[in-house]
Amino acid sequence: MEKSPLMQRDSVPSLWPLLAAGEPALLLLDLDLPGLDVAATLAELRDRAPACKVLVLRQDFSTEAELALLGAGVAGCCSAALTRETVLRIVDVVQDGGVWISQAVMPLLLRQMQARGTLSAPVAVVTAPLPNPRLQLLTPRERQIASLVGGGASNKLIARELSITDRTVKAHLGAIFQKLGLPDRLRLALFVTGK
Repeated sequence: MEKSPLMQRDSVPSLWPLLAAGEPALLLLDLDLPGLDVAATLAELRDRAPACKVLVLRQDFSTEAELALLGAGVAGCCSAALTRETVLRIVDVVQDGGVWISQAVMPLLLRQMQARGTLSAPVAVVTAPLPNPRLQLLTPRERQIASLVGGGASNKLIARELSITDRTVKAHLGAIFQKLGLPDRLRLALFVTGK
């Protein structure tokens, strides 16, 4: 997909002419703009430019705020504390049709989806910070499992999400521990999350 040129605007009203002209395909909206009515702005963005993907930026997000924003249709939330490289990675993910969900929110979102009965397909979790290059030693399925462990998922939840047995999850975890030289699940979670 061709990436759009970057443009900056200092106010939400200055966006409306761009949106009327079909630009931008992706909007990084600073929620700390003075006087911004977040709910009204997101609703108006959905009405005026339903195809425009919205990433929101704020100094810090609570998990509840991030869940609410994702529920309102944003494609991801970026903390102002993230590195430039991470923000650019998030932009790439969203421009390529993905949704960026923080590691802290992923387990809550999975539980909500499970409770609603809306979780029917396997889930691959991509989380910030970017994965350690050593994760490339793992197979794609092992990386999925490692990411889910990093997000706090239990073996039972992993098995359900990936439509495999608990025993298969344990076998994959054994292979992951061996390949990465890690002794246990806690160390794997810390490794995956970069802590």
